[in-house]
Amino acid sequence: MKINKTDIIWEVASKYPITVSVFLKYWIEFCCKWNITLEESSKRDNFDLDLVLSELSKLVDFNNSEDIDLSSKTLPEIAEYIKNTFHLPIRELLYPTEVLAKKVAMVHWESHKELYEIRDIVEGLVPVLEMHFDKEWQILHPMLNELQNNFDNNTELKPLHCGSIKNPIRQMESEHDNYGDMLLELKKLTSNYTLPDGACRSYQALYANLQKLEEDLMRHTNLENFILHPRAIEIENKISWNSSCGF
Repeated sequence: MKINKTDIIWEVASKYPITVSVFLKYWIEFCCKWNITLEESSKRDNFDLDLVLSELSKLVDFNNSEDIDLSSKTLPEIAEYIKNTFHLPIRELLYPTEVLAKKVAMVHWESHKELYEIRDIVEGLVPVLEMHFDKEWQILHPMLNELQNNFDNNTELKPLHCGSIKNPIRQMESEHDNYGDMLLELKKLTSNYTLPDGACRSYQALYANLQKLEEDLMRHTNLENFILHPRAIEIENKISWNSSCGF
């Protein structure tokens, strides 16, 4: 699959979530708010366009089996894919990353004062993500299941406690922005995960974990913001919910 210079960045990131790792590597903004092409971005942000296009195309070709076609999938199927591919692996990575952050800060703080800030952000990030995933599994996903079921069977949707699917979606996307800011700060503090000379194995493992967390969280965010959530709202617009609540 060839990625072209005239392709819109956020559309590439949306269609091929694996490409987020390249955008993160070169500090290329891929949010949907930036409706510009790769060529336009290269002129603005001064990166090697040919190199980025090559890496993007190779990555998509190499990982084309991972980025499955979700266009024909139901809301529960998309949600389950995101849960199994991103939520569960990310949760497994949280505890060891927190342990590493504390250990590395304790041992190397004299030479690298930023490690205290990194530790504090990681300690704050862990409960934020755990609560975020719990909300998706316990609140949003059951609503998606019922929404899809009523749509498929052309039946009236019974009033649910949150009135509209837009309410929990709005909350989820707000939380995406919140932990996105935390990830950006980690990226800055680690100088884009650049290890200092003589970094020990724990130091190396910490930075590798942080980079993996960022990549997987951003890919998860893209799939939800650009595919799952818009699809749910589109389906909801075809049926009627007549209740309200505060999420």
